[in-house]
Amino acid sequence: MIPQASINKTLPYRTIHLDFHTSPEITPIAGDFDPADFVETLRSAHANSITCFARCHHGMCYYPSKVAPVHPGLSRDLLGEMIEACHSAGMRIPVYTTVVWDEYSAANHADWLQVDEEGKLVGRPPFGNGYSQWRYLCMNSPYVDYLAAHVEELVRAYDIDGLFFDITFQHTPGCVCNHCMASMRKLGLDPESEADRRKHTLIVERNLMKRMTDLVWDIKPGIDIFFNGRLRLTPQVQNGIRPEAGYFSHFEIESLPSGQWGYDHFPMYARYYKNLGKEILGHTGRFHKSWGDFGGLKNRAALEYECFRMLALGAKCCIGDQLHPGGRLDAAAYERIGQVYASVEKKEPWCRDSVPLAEVGVLISESTRSNEGALRVLQECHYQFDFIDEESDLGKYRVIVAPDRVSFSEGLAGKLRDYLSRGGAMLLSYKSGLDEERSAFVLPEMGVSYLGDAPYSPDFIRVDKAKAPIARGIEDMDHVMYERGLEVRPGAGTETLARVAHPYFNRTYEHFCSHMYSPVAKLTDIPAATRSGNVIYIASPIFAAYRKHGNLVYKRIVENCLRLLLPSKMVESNLPSTAEVMLHRQGDRAVLHILNYIPQRRAESIDLLEDVIPLHDVKLEVRLWFEPRRVYTAPALTDLEFEAAGNSGNSISVTVPVVEGHQMVIFE
Repeated sequence: MIPQASINKTLPYRTIHLDFHTSPEITPIAGDFDPADFVETLRSAHANSITCFARCHHGMCYYPSKVAPVHPGLSRDLLGEMIEACHSAGMRIPVYTTVVWDEYSAANHADWLQVDEEGKLVGRPPFGNGYSQWRYLCMNSPYVDYLAAHVEELVRAYDIDGLFFDITFQHTPGCVCNHCMASMRKLGLDPESEADRRKHTLIVERNLMKRMTDLVWDIKPGIDIFFNGRLRLTPQVQNGIRPEAGYFSHFEIESLPSGQWGYDHFPMYARYYKNLGKEILGHTGRFHKSWGDFGGLKNRAALEYECFRMLALGAKCCIGDQLHPGGRLDAAAYERIGQVYASVEKKEPWCRDSVPLAEVGVLISESTRSNEGALRVLQECHYQFDFIDEESDLGKYRVIVAPDRVSFSEGLAGKLRDYLSRGGAMLLSYKSGLDEERSAFVLPEMGVSYLGDAPYSPDFIRVDKAKAPIARGIEDMDHVMYERGLEVRPGAGTETLARVAHPYFNRTYEHFCSHMYSPVAKLTDIPAATRSGNVIYIASPIFAAYRKHGNLVYKRIVENCLRLLLPSKMVESNLPSTAEVMLHRQGDRAVLHILNYIPQRRAESIDLLEDVIPLHDVKLEVRLWFEPRRVYTAPALTDLEFEAAGNSGNSISVTVPVVEGHQMVIFE
């Protein structure tokens, strides 16, 4: 039984996550560690929580363990000294341990290793030494008993505030080591079936989390627990996080934009996880690149953006670092962290207990590219939105968007019919709305029939400026649709908003024209976009296409469709598309976050931020649920003049003189 006390924590806003994956070849270690200096460095950086290490990916412990090997270069109880020093300074200190990556165990227990379907060991090959290459321990082997003994020793020995379990996942679609083969047969699963291996993988992963959670909370009920590597976005609810959420006290979204995650990852995940009833902690790093980048320091503008965007999306902040083997924190790194965390500390009063608002719900697509395309379109057009799944409360949203590849189960289709019958609106594209067999659209309200793939690719979309209501800002020409769409037939009463134009032919080795594709040959009556009542359908994968190709006309088509379904947004402004706007409810006040940071691809594989470009005379019209008596900026407390706007007394017009990176506007 999971204690309910575990899900009602109040996480600090300024956390450090401290790695210490230190090779046993490096000795001695921690000779320069000084508890007073350690705490003073953290305090000067305005940190009030630090996740410290008990055991690392090398399999080494940093306390006098009787279960697992202690680092051979360690001659002190490093973990114990950290805990005592941080607690004496009033700092929260959860503790980190590794799960699947443990080089010591991998080297000494070959029968504990994960095996893929080709019989190869998962992870680092025998002579591999690339970035972040580790061998994978199986969470269905006797290794779990070893892990449990280590965790029990740790929780009983130290006054810790939580546990961070790292790398808690099996190989996909599934491990086929001797232990897993026997387990699948015992459960009546077919090891040769990929579907059964995936099912078994989830069972193994969830068994591990349950065992660790029960173990920890039986000893110390309600302390924080987080399993890293479990957060994902999937439209298949039973394969996602919801069945596992009871094993977590909170969600930490590890997302280093300069690493493998990029700048789209965190906002997508935050816009989903913030609605699951637990606090969320954003998790970036101080590194120029990613973990283990000892000599890399992130530009101040980038670290500001990443932390301030966490606040704007309803999350607390965490910055990752890695301790030098000598045991001393890098002064320059903590000066940089302190510059940002000092600002976070000043902003906290207007962030605490605030709830981000949303007017659009985006159903999670089976395509990551489509999800990212939806994120970018809605973010750049300044909508307030969430990512949602089949179990979400649809009634919270004025419009539901289903981007490109959202298959409709009977349950989801029923919820959406009910939602539409109560006045809701929908925007769907491409294969969204098809049944799970992808044979037909399941919502009659869409007003179109599915015929199959479009015969030409690329083809073109023609928005007739003379009569189409989605023509705003779109040039009067045939615009190429780079990705193949569907061919559909409109039903009676369905309005065609845009039509398909065909090229002369598809490009083949036998017939081609110029360098890319042939131009338009004829305009057809085949619909490219339709409207049936409060449902709009676009026949191409327009969200994935926007993410891949960045064609502005795709964004404008989507925005114009949304304006038909949602004539008045929560926030209207003269802000550029580089800006992000998030409206929160905080008790009896509204808090509007404005961000304007512009990442650029200045290096081959990293988006970088160096400069903060201020915006001046930002005009806002904000639709509120109350009539404000005062509008001001925070934390500067500068009063702003405001007036009623539009037809509603609760729509407020205000001008913000300047936005330098991040500005909060408070309506009281």
